[in-house]
Amino acid sequence: MAKISIAILTLLGVSCLCQVATAVTSQEVAMFLAQVIYESNGFYYREEIGGASKSYAPYYGRGYIQLTWKYNYQAASRDIFNDDRLVRDPGMVSRDTTMSMRVSTWFWVKNVRPKGGVSKNNFGLTTRAIWGNPKGGSSNPVSIKRYEMYKQAAKVLGVTNVGINRF
Repeated sequence: MAKISIAILTLLGVSCLCQVATAVTSQEVAMFLAQVIYESNGFYYREEIGGASKSYAPYYGRGYIQLTWKYNYQAASRDIFNDDRLVRDPGMVSRDTTMSMRVSTWFWVKNVRPKGGVSKNNFGLTTRAIWGNPKGGSSNPVSIKRYEMYKQAAKVLGVTNVGINRF
């Protein structure tokens, strides 16, 4: 049953990405899936662990890409709904799998794609756009784990020109 759920969520992610972005390639799909799978621990979490106790609560990480900070909730809400409903009800992002994915694809298109990782075939830049600049950059163990997930997704999708992992 878990494998079917993961397959359905993967298809939902690809569908949402293709609805909001133009010229989506299997390379980008592999990058996107690796990031959301890592961020959500295999589509398991839609809320940041311990998020309610964070200093930035109630705008802690939610969705499969862990949307965080009030300004991101506000921008996502205005782009998706043309109002501030996600600011008024941040839990809306994590209550529903479709909304979790919709906000995650919004974040990808608005904040990850423009950083050049997809266009430069550099997975490391997609990690940096999501996670910031961790100590050790692309040599950080978490960065390496994300990259390994990306290579697995790329292999499954038949991507032959696997991207690099440099910040």
